Amino acid sequence: MHDHITDVLIVGAGPTGLTLACDLARRGIPHRIIERAPQPSTASRAKTIQPRALEVLDDLGAAARVMQRGVVDLPTRFHDAAGTVVDRPNIAARVGRPSETPFPDPVWIAQFDVEAALREQHARWNGHVEFGMEATALHQDSTGVAVDVVTGNGVQTIRARYVIGSDGGTSRIRKLVGLPLVGETYEDQRWYLGDVTAPGLDRGYLHVWTSPQGMIGLTPLPGTDLWQLQSPIPTETGEPAPPSLALYQQMLDERAGVGVVRLTSASWLSISRVNVRMVERYRQGRVFLVGDAAHVHPAAGGQGMNTGIQDAYNLGWKLAAVLGGAAPALLDTYEEERLPVAQAVLEDSNRKMQQAQSTMRRESGAGLSKTLGELSDDLTSGLSIAYPTSSLTSGAMTGASALPAGRRAPNAMGLHGPQFDGAVFDLLRGPHWTLLAFTEGPRPTLAGLDPSQVHVHQIGTREGTELQDTTGETTRTYAPDGDELILIRPDGYLAARVPVGQEAAIIGYLRPLLPDHLQHR
Repeated sequence: MHDHITDVLIVGAGPTGLTLACDLARRGIPHRIIERAPQPSTASRAKTIQPRALEVLDDLGAAARVMQRGVVDLPTRFHDAAGTVVDRPNIAARVGRPSETPFPDPVWIAQFDVEAALREQHARWNGHVEFGMEATALHQDSTGVAVDVVTGNGVQTIRARYVIGSDGGTSRIRKLVGLPLVGETYEDQRWYLGDVTAPGLDRGYLHVWTSPQGMIGLTPLPGTDLWQLQSPIPTETGEPAPPSLALYQQMLDERAGVGVVRLTSASWLSISRVNVRMVERYRQGRVFLVGDAAHVHPAAGGQGMNTGIQDAYNLGWKLAAVLGGAAPALLDTYEEERLPVAQAVLEDSNRKMQQAQSTMRRESGAGLSKTLGELSDDLTSGLSIAYPTSSLTSGAMTGASALPAGRRAPNAMGLHGPQFDGAVFDLLRGPHWTLLAFTEGPRPTLAGLDPSQVHVHQIGTREGTELQDTTGETTRTYAPDGDELILIRPDGYLAARVPVGQEAAIIGYLRPLLPDHLQHR
């Protein structure tokens, strides 16, 4: 047994753990990411990535592969037992204000492809996932955490300053630190799931068959020959039959007609129970929980993977700052900000799931199409998530704007300057803080702060300003109150709004949040 020392040990290499690993890797933070499975997952599991999660992946450099692989517009084709076919629009809704994000539409894509994009990006920063490594014991003290890991070569101990449990709904790390998932499991709400092949079925549609026996859906997984099958198990069913290719074929024969759809193989078969559960704390000492390890969701609205990606993005910059000498209290804001989000998302996805389950029992066609379409909205997009009451959102510096501190920083196009033509998101992309200075006067400076860590950009409408707002879109979107400074966090949330001339307030706010070695003293 040998101690292997690192700053951060990430346990679990799904989308959440990989998002955190990418964020740490680009910041140069020593870390390891281990996964108990012997190789990458080939199960589709989640099949939609939402706009806010796409913004996160864009910042990390992984969105291009996802957009190339995924599909935005996937209409729904409803079939009934008589063979009638009705085509309806895509059930994944475009966001309400599409100009404020480069990714206004949810993207249909299998979870394994999102993981592959993140692994590929992690490798560009010389990171790699260590597969076949199972955490079995954990001991922490005031300076770090020792985790015993079973490998193919026996047991090793990895010592880290912080440990992150991103190991899913059955999280071993969560159990080792004694943080139970609190909530409900709806034992009568179960679904058959599976990844199957069905040659000849039109891959341009999500297909739904309605019948008295219940709904069955087949969603094409872009870039593959697979379909994800979903079908609710009737509530009156006792112990359901084990999932199998033969059972799924029988269900389709009964509901679609014999021979209408021919399944030729299955690579993943599962029964999913509807869980609405979360931990009451996201942190136990130096151990943090992210993603499904902290909260398990009904499938409605595709929130599990997307909420986990945002958890990791919230935690990454804070871990890096504290490891570099920033005030340790910064880590307390992870739970403070993300726990209420999980509560809201759980309540929303549970309400939508109950509504969908009820509709599936009563309706087909237009009624079912309407209900499925209502599963996706601006809340599920993730763009409306905000931290208005966070201790990082200083009440004295929120301003009176319609876009107060605590809100997500929206995109806006039309900025032009020397060697720059682009959008607000082009300024935000990267691990730094950003100060947008809306003024035609002298360019504000933040004396004593490392300019590589806090990028200052002057924005005005007149020609000759450092960045000219050529269309007025940035000024309209951010609505500065006269000459105003708007500070944006590394994870893309407004931290503060103050009048130009109050740079000292920004400097005072930032000092405890920046790594010591990145401040000029």
